[in-house]
This record gives sequence, C-alpha cells and structure tokens, in this order.
Amino acid sequence: MRFDVNEAQLESYLKLSSSPAPAYLEALERETWLKVTSPHMLTGFAQGRFLSLISKLLQPFRILEIGTFTGYGALCLAEGLRTDGKLLTLESNPENAWLAQKYVDISPFSSQIEIRIGKAIDILPELSDIWDLVYIDADKINNQIYFNLCWPNLRKGGIILIDNVLANGGVWKHEVQQRSFEKAVAQFNKTLPQNKNATVTMLPIRDGLTAVLKN
Repeated sequence: MRFDVNEAQLESYLKLSSSPAPAYLEALERETWLKVTSPHMLTGFAQGRFLSLISKLLQPFRILEIGTFTGYGALCLAEGLRTDGKLLTLESNPENAWLAQKYVDISPFSSQIEIRIGKAIDILPELSDIWDLVYIDADKINNQIYFNLCWPNLRKGGIILIDNVLANGGVWKHEVQQRSFEKAVAQFNKTLPQNKNATVTMLPIRDGLTAVLKN
C-alpha cells in the first residue's frame, strides 16, 4: 500500500498515535541534530519505540548493541531490562560515546548500561556473555562478521536485530551498480533465511530492520 505523506507528517502522526518516549530521549534527539555529524543516523522515535517493545517482551538479562552512535537505541533497549540486567554497547567514535554517556547518566539505567569504546570487530571475540538480545547497527559492510561472532553466544529464544538492511534502496540495485556496502548488505540478507536454526523476518521500518529469532 502506498500513500501520499511526507516524512515529517508521518513522524508526527506516529508520535500522536503511540505512547510517548521519555523526555530525556527527546532531549537527546534535539542535541544530536544540533551537534553531531550525520544526525540522520539516530534511531529515532518510531524505531526506538519498536526496540523498546521488543525488549519489554523479551525481558532480557543481557543485551549487546553494536554501534552506539549517541545512545538513543541503547536507551530504548534498556527499557525492557530486568532489574539485575546489563546492556553493553560498543562505539568506535569517542565523541559519539561522550554524548551517549551524558544521557545514559541522566536516565534510569545509568548503572545498567556500559559504553565500551573501540572497534567491535576487535572487542566481540573477547566477550563470553550469553546474550538475550543483540542489536547490530554499525558499519554495514561488516554485518556478516558481527552476526557470526554473536550467534554462538545468543541463547535459544534470543533475538538479533539488524538495522539498515535495505541500504537506502541499494539492495535492489543491479549488482554491478552497487557500492561495496550495498553489495555486502544484499549478500548478508540472502544468507539469513538459509539458517535452519533461525526464524527471520524483515520489516520495512525506516531503512529496514530484520529480526532473527534463534530456534
């Protein structure tokens, strides 16, 4: 179904028709747009409320996020944490991590969220936690590597969420026209349904979000 509505109208209507986001998330969104390069990378209201919902349904003990940016997604995911739960989020850019930490500190989850600065590809092999929920939202060209490193430590019944799986429409370009990250995302998308131990659903939320349930 297609309908004539611009992005601002849609966002406004979604907010009007959904439970509100916490005030600190609204402040984080404003500051991100004012101070950060590429603010469009922010998770944003609609997707953030969906992340919160999934987390609240799972009631996870351990959450891993790959790609913090300014922390909006992490704070949404933390809403479903058990009282003794923890969320680890990995960010390669210290400036983004600084802003994220500012809002983690004023949130109700300041003692439950750890921001670790460094390259995920280096940090992930060192982690031994068993994850209930993983959110992959970093450099898209390495999605397959991140997934492969997380999958063995995802508990049965756990979920991996992967963002930007449509690569701004790049996934349906002809292969010879695709940029390297578009080609990598398209190839990764093809592999996921082949996993016999997973239930995979791709949703057209913003730039595409795939949910992978470990059977």
